[in-house]
Amino acid sequence: MSVFRMDKIPSLSRIPKELGREERECVHCGERAVHIYYRVPKRFALFLYRRDHPENLHATCMSCAKSTILRGEERESILSRRPERG
Repeated sequence: MSVFRMDKIPSLSRIPKELGREERECVHCGERAVHIYYRVPKRFALFLYRRDHPENLHATCMSCAKSTILRGEERESILSRRPERG
């Protein structure tokens, strides 16, 4: 009997991709803390995920563990300095 159950392993298209970490002001807790930037794929059909959509960039505070969706100029500046690989 196998330890790994193949039906429980998520598809690689569903896993968020970390783009980096940076210290910034948290809008939730109000402290200056390290935030993790990552892209989140969005499900648009039963088993299909779209990686590129307007709300795919999130920043999660490492102090309070709350996420913020980055939009507009802030989103574009982070994506422009973090080159997409593979």
